Amino acid sequence: MQMPLVSIVIPVYNGANYMREAIDSALAQTYPNIEVIIVNDGSKDEGETERIALSYGDRIRYLHKNNGGVATALNYAIEEMKGDYFSWLSHDDLYYPQKVEKQIEALQNSGNERSIVLSDVDFMETDVVTTQLKLSNMHTVEQLQNSVFPVIEGLIHGCSLLIHKSHFERVGQFDESLITTQDYDLWFRMFRYERLLYVPESLIIGRLHPDQGSRTIPQHQTERNQLYIGFIEQLTELEMNQMYGSAYRFYARISQFLQANKLYAAYQYSNARLQEEEVPDYAYVDIHKLKLHLMRITNGCTDRICIFGAGVYGRRLLHLLQGRLVQIDCFCDNNTEKWKTFIEGLECISLDRLVEMRNRTLVIVANETPEPIVQQLKSLGFHFLTTKQELDSVLSEISPLKWVSAFDGLEGVEYTINDVKLLISQFKKVIIDMGNQMLLRIPNHCENNSL
Repeated sequence: MQMPLVSIVIPVYNGANYMREAIDSALAQTYPNIEVIIVNDGSKDEGETERIALSYGDRIRYLHKNNGGVATALNYAIEEMKGDYFSWLSHDDLYYPQKVEKQIEALQNSGNERSIVLSDVDFMETDVVTTQLKLSNMHTVEQLQNSVFPVIEGLIHGCSLLIHKSHFERVGQFDESLITTQDYDLWFRMFRYERLLYVPESLIIGRLHPDQGSRTIPQHQTERNQLYIGFIEQLTELEMNQMYGSAYRFYARISQFLQANKLYAAYQYSNARLQEEEVPDYAYVDIHKLKLHLMRITNGCTDRICIFGAGVYGRRLLHLLQGRLVQIDCFCDNNTEKWKTFIEGLECISLDRLVEMRNRTLVIVANETPEPIVQQLKSLGFHFLTTKQELDSVLSEISPLKWVSAFDGLEGVEYTINDVKLLISQFKKVIIDMGNQMLLRIPNHCENNSL
């Protein structure tokens, strides 16, 4: 087995709190042919960052520069690195010991040693791994390896990548004018027209903490909006078709992604593009399949649907289902302060009221960890239950109807006013009712394509 040199690059600014763990994880790699480069981006912590770096002696390469932001630090390292491959490690993240070894092995087995490698990610809070991002549970391997698909879907953690140096020569380096989106800007340019290589295993640990730039830098959302508008403008219809099957499906999918991530300027832009597209026939067929799927969960014994979980997950699920002509009747939540409030025009009812309707209601649990809530509801005698996670794989394959979002993002409308929210909710209900009437008029499509 050939062992090309891999450069592990750790940019750091005032990183004394976490950087020693990051450096140790880099030095602990089972792959022997590595260099670890620490770039001190002008830290102002009385020399503590430098002292930690220098304590490793010649086990690392230490570079120092004036403060210019993470993009400048990464570019400096790219120019100075001796390796054939670039592997980024944020000073607050960690590698598992076999990160580099498994990615190099996958490259050599693939027959294309210049493929860009990505992998799954674990996330840690307060030194405990709390979440595992298993990409293949969300999308097919074909999708994950298809050009900029994982970039558009927001699936890339920069530290999970392994990149051959030739790609920087081909498309350039990180854009130093960008403060927080320099990574996704580069991944889009770099991944475009490329076949990626997915390693289905968590090889890094991303640390979640309140001091991250994505949480503290004010222009982060502005940059992200501009980033995604740029993606939409640059992608050709051929690329949309290759990744999503059609331009309509692309605009529908990215609109929902942007709305869920509160990127409202980019959402308005993509939704406007969606409204210009014709609704394809398959959209009605797919929606009919979803309705059959929901009916099979309850054996047709329910006439109401309640989303249990009135937080971010619940709101996202509401938008996904409404766009696919599924009428939601109410929310419910274990937080009693939300009872009798209205969310997106729908009442959040008490648990006691939901119990009274349990024999006629399909309850969809929308929570990051739904299992405890599912068990709670089962103990209360609920039989018709599913979770957002169980529906996600079905919903991801079904395009929404554009008319449900036709009034979203209209210029001059103040969407935070409760009366406006109520009107929009009533409008969506009318559209859903009309859409369901249209479904009844195309029985041939539905019967021939049912699950």
